[in-house]
Amino acid sequence: MKMLMKILIIFGLLASITNAQVDRDWSFQRMCEFWDGGSSYRPRPNGFNSIEGDKCTFEYPVATDSRESAKRYCEENVPYHINDVTAGERTKCSAEATLICKNEWIQLFGRCYKMTKELMTRDNAVEHCKTQKDDATIAFLHRETLPFRIYDYFTRVSRLWIDASEAITKDLIDENVNGNLLLAIDGYMYNLPNVALTRVDSSETAMVLCEYTPPMNRAESNHLLKKYGEIYYPTVSTSEGAFIRTTSSLNRIDEDLFKDNRYCSRVMNPFIHNSNARSAIPTREFLDEVNKVQNGLIIRTAAFSKNSRKDERIGATCSAKKGATHRVLWRGSDGNDVSVPVDKSLWRSDEPNEICDAGSWSSALVSGRDGSPGLEAMSDARYAPIYCQNTVDSYSYGDCPAGFTEYYRKSIGQKFCHRFFSEKKTQPDAEAHCQTFGAHLTGYTDSEELKLIGTLNVLGIWETLIGGRRRSECITNGAKNEPGYSREESSPCSRKRVYEWKNGVAPNPPTIENDWSFDYEPNYVAYKEECLTIVRHKGVSLNDNECDWPFPFVCGMEAPIVKLLSS
Repeated sequence: MKMLMKILIIFGLLASITNAQVDRDWSFQRMCEFWDGGSSYRPRPNGFNSIEGDKCTFEYPVATDSRESAKRYCEENVPYHINDVTAGERTKCSAEATLICKNEWIQLFGRCYKMTKELMTRDNAVEHCKTQKDDATIAFLHRETLPFRIYDYFTRVSRLWIDASEAITKDLIDENVNGNLLLAIDGYMYNLPNVALTRVDSSETAMVLCEYTPPMNRAESNHLLKKYGEIYYPTVSTSEGAFIRTTSSLNRIDEDLFKDNRYCSRVMNPFIHNSNARSAIPTREFLDEVNKVQNGLIIRTAAFSKNSRKDERIGATCSAKKGATHRVLWRGSDGNDVSVPVDKSLWRSDEPNEICDAGSWSSALVSGRDGSPGLEAMSDARYAPIYCQNTVDSYSYGDCPAGFTEYYRKSIGQKFCHRFFSEKKTQPDAEAHCQTFGAHLTGYTDSEELKLIGTLNVLGIWETLIGGRRRSECITNGAKNEPGYSREESSPCSRKRVYEWKNGVAPNPPTIENDWSFDYEPNYVAYKEECLTIVRHKGVSLNDNECDWPFPFVCGMEAPIVKLLSS
């Protein structure tokens, strides 16, 4: 256990991260890269809208003697969904991150966290979190193991503001009963063991851990519905997501076409809060998967008859409706109704066949009859079960703004936009100009992106300003035979870490070690060379330079994320 904590603390030192959204979870990817070089890492196959999350198998130097003990260890120490475990001398945890946190935030047990290593009062900490993200708050201890994972993941922190439920705080022995809750990572100054809760006066200061809950997506919804199936009826899973079976006593009526959708939402709400759901849209894959679960089952779907009218259901005479038109209806996230015909290949032989009461106001799926599942027109059986599917908002990257050139960062799943400006400005003025476009002085993730940024300078100007800056604790002049950075690789001022990207334009620490124009750079000799420029030397390379010198510059921003129809 001590070894695990030690290694994770090292991971925490590396986790200086950026302020941007990506189509996978950055902290999960970085953790996987740390443990096994990323060899088992599998990003979600369809970005924002994948029904699966990012996956990785972590192998820890901790022995467990049974599957149960391995599962218990993994669930306590790996802050993601655990899909499988392997006990032994080295415990293996197969994990999945379904939710996505912004790159600036680290995901732990379904929440997104960001540490600010500045001492501030509790009131200031509350306001500070709001500046980090509109809906961010001081972190809430929603499980008892969270303080220990905070201890593992965040380094050089002695104490931090925290919130917790009464169930966690009720046993605190503390004279300051009305004080502010604090997590003492180092309990010495409070006469407590390490990683302990206490209450302190409002005048006390501490660091702050902010949190927000990431939005629901298809991968997380799919995971939760599978858990639902472990408790109730088996969940049916297709390439479109997961479907749960309900027991209904519901009639669809022509005056309320979305009654079944609201019913599905109510069924799911205790499991997926504020859920929007719909009855299942029939597809061949869905029919086949239902048939595997149970033969001879009659279920209702979202298919309905366009010909059905109330006056026909109560008429004195019968009339056949051969060739009736059946459709599937749902409501998109934009509020508009979507109606498409039912796939004709899904019908059983001689169907749909409506007689007398316009029987298939909601057609039903019959599974297993004659060995083949298919749709059949029948009366709206009041107690026939409905299969429901959760609907979540879908997102995608839009186009870069006019004048910006796009680059897809494959390593982190992000679409980024760059734009060159030829007028010469100092670093503060260039950054201010970028912000008028909703951008910042840019950064890059790999050599190909560096080359792209270099090609934007079509004027052939020697030096161009970008968004890297020397770390404030590393303002040290070089010497004749000594560079302007620490030769110790583990130092925060090593060549790898002496510079950092500002304003979330790329992940930190930067991957720029091999991009300097000379071996002795960054040298920081005789000047306040705190800013980063691209130079035309050996192709495209880097130099450190004064922030008060005017240069042309390149702005960068993430491509806009656009909301699509619910799916």
